[in-house]
Amino acid sequence: MKRSPLVLILVTVFIALVGFGIVIPLLPIYGARYGAGGFVVGLLLMSYSLMQFLLAPVFGRLSDRIGRRPVILGALIITTASYVMLAFADNLWMLFASRILAGIGGADITVAQAYIADVTPRDKRAKGMGLFGAAFGFGFMLGPMLGGTLSAVNDALPSLAAAGFTTVTLIFAFFMLPEPEKHSSAVDVTARKRLSLIGSVTGAPLIVALFHFGAVTIQGQLQSMLVLFTNVRFGWTEVENGWYLGMIGFIAISVQGGLIGPLAKRFGQRRLVHTGLFLVGIGMTVIGTAHSLTHMLVGGVINAIGFSLILPSLSSLASLAADPERQGQTLGVFQSFGSMGRILAPMMGGLLFDQFNPETPLLTGAVFAILAALISIPAFRIVSER
Repeated sequence: MKRSPLVLILVTVFIALVGFGIVIPLLPIYGARYGAGGFVVGLLLMSYSLMQFLLAPVFGRLSDRIGRRPVILGALIITTASYVMLAFADNLWMLFASRILAGIGGADITVAQAYIADVTPRDKRAKGMGLFGAAFGFGFMLGPMLGGTLSAVNDALPSLAAAGFTTVTLIFAFFMLPEPEKHSSAVDVTARKRLSLIGSVTGAPLIVALFHFGAVTIQGQLQSMLVLFTNVRFGWTEVENGWYLGMIGFIAISVQGGLIGPLAKRFGQRRLVHTGLFLVGIGMTVIGTAHSLTHMLVGGVINAIGFSLILPSLSSLASLAADPERQGQTLGVFQSFGSMGRILAPMMGGLLFDQFNPETPLLTGAVFAILAALISIPAFRIVSER
């Protein structure tokens, strides 16, 4: 029986993301062990997003020329090498080198999305991308829990397990993943071109993109500094952080996978953005002022629900606000704003962590989230939901 290429690429993405998620709760603590403060830890986390942002267009164009399959296989080899380097890192520079390598390998995410576009008809494209998001989310949920559990056995074991998962993905893709019969057009433009297009987007699409940047930056401060915060406040190790991050991932999948559609239909995307920003602010406040596991769990649930309402709603609003003839350009700018938020957030969070208190990045993010929620109410009046 012939296997569906869509199923095969989704399995590839899922296994690879389990490996990626394994190291997430480890990196800040590893950095702190080698003398890194909050800002340097932020730079460590930022290096991955920066390399992915710069090289995703390069990998996309390369896959147009030589094929999706060889680029995916090459990226998996690079990613495996990054995890092996992380497992044996004994200084801060090796940690940075491993994350830079991982960011280079992770730039193939655009190629995986292009692969889905190649193997799905236009009328099923949204469903294919939705399944891609689900595979991404499930891998990211299981990875931190597995990484935290393995860290209790041996410091190097999580990274070696991540390398093992990526190696399995590589073998699976080599023997099972076919090259698509047809390729869609170029999947991305250069980073410089994407930045230059920002000035060409105005009105409602620009408002949505700016709130995307704000939401990602705010949430990114929590995501980048959470492990350091819980380590200082509660003495949590990789084990507790891994399971906590896994819980947040489970909630995000539940909301985005099952609830966002009915909620958007009933309340509208604009109201979900307003509500989501308020919930993110409340959740970050509860976490930042928490002194018990119960408060951490309550804050994490509220925050995860809020952020899970924001991103799908903003993506939908960006698509609806775009001129049909400039859909790709508008959505490209929308994604670029999110990428810039992921690059900026760890540095901001790290500076606030170092200069003030461990909870400062969270409480600052909470204030900005509440302000953004209030501003979004009048700002979104010109953003159509139809």
